[in-house]
Amino acid sequence: MIIYFTGTGNSRFVAERIAEVTGDKVLDAAQYTRIRETAAFTEDSRYIFVAPTYISAPPAAFMEFIRGSIFPDDAKAYFIMTAAGSMSVSPAFCEQIAADREFTYMGTAEVIMPQNYIAYFRMGTPELNRGKIESARQRIEELSGIINAGQRFPETRLKRWEYISVKSIFKTYYRVFMSAKPFRVTEGCVGCGRCARICPLGNIEMKSGRPVWGKACTHCMGCINLCPEEAIEFGRLTRNKPRYHGPGK
Repeated sequence: MIIYFTGTGNSRFVAERIAEVTGDKVLDAAQYTRIRETAAFTEDSRYIFVAPTYISAPPAAFMEFIRGSIFPDDAKAYFIMTAAGSMSVSPAFCEQIAADREFTYMGTAEVIMPQNYIAYFRMGTPELNRGKIESARQRIEELSGIINAGQRFPETRLKRWEYISVKSIFKTYYRVFMSAKPFRVTEGCVGCGRCARICPLGNIEMKSGRPVWGKACTHCMGCINLCPEEAIEFGRLTRNKPRYHGPGK
């Protein structure tokens, strides 16, 4: 089974392309993370977890979901991280999750996808994004072959001090910087509710036809990038910035 967590669709794209090769079922973890519930998986012996890289690690909500859910004994676990530049020390976090859940750890690999963190970065041009997606297709094909062969992903060498540094600021970064307070809606909002429907944490509620953000934001940037009217801003940081509308099919 392939279980993914996504905001703008990058990780879903990777999960679905892998499934085309491996034949695995695909599950969006948001159906559980939106309502703060875990799940019981009993049928498969191999699990492929696909998620974006946030602060050099998998999203906290996704890690909590995996740790809290039930899986078969001795299940094999592959982790695939999508990233605009590098998955950084994500493998160390993934290996720890595998140890906590007593998975047979099959490694962590990265797939480079278009930048979507519009709050603090500029989005790539359509040409650049298309190039990244095409390269990602080739990378996905490679990783799918490794999975089908039952092999481990090649080991990623990490510097211990980098992992310790990231881990030490992880909770503080979420508490201080991953706030939804700067999000605001402009007059262009038509009240379609798409932002509320796609939020993987169920953190957006429609009130009087307008979105209202709660306190559980993970900065996936799905709401602001995928708004069909481009009627959402993150303070002044996103004014006049082009949006990333997802990888398509």
